[in-house]
Amino acid sequence: MRKLIKNKCVSFYLLKPETYLFGKHHFIRNKIKAAGFKIIGKQKIQLTFSDLMALYPNLMARITMSLRVPFLMDLDMYFVEGDNVVPRLNALKYDIRQELSGAKLGGFLHTPDSPRELQQHLSILLKNQS
Repeated sequence: MRKLIKNKCVSFYLLKPETYLFGKHHFIRNKIKAAGFKIIGKQKIQLTFSDLMALYPNLMARITMSLRVPFLMDLDMYFVEGDNVVPRLNALKYDIRQELSGAKLGGFLHTPDSPRELQQHLSILLKNQS
């Protein structure tokens, strides 16, 4: 999967535990597909507490994410392909959150905010892959 990610038209999203708790995983997948993205892969990932700290450098985000532990340690990671995928998927993330919870920040899914963050997060999330 790492070779595939080097393509600039690929990004990812993570589903957070509340997505399954509230039965919203199909809703999110349908929104992503309706936006013209193609889901090209899925992988279970396991996060350590230090992974969480590396993914979320902001203090408030760290506090919020640590409240989910240990529930956030096993996540579904979906790889997504499409034109201008990083900014479009990021904008869609906020729309989905707004629709599901009335708030744009936090909850349900995570996507990288920028191409730079995409590379940083991939190095954390896929660190054990060749």
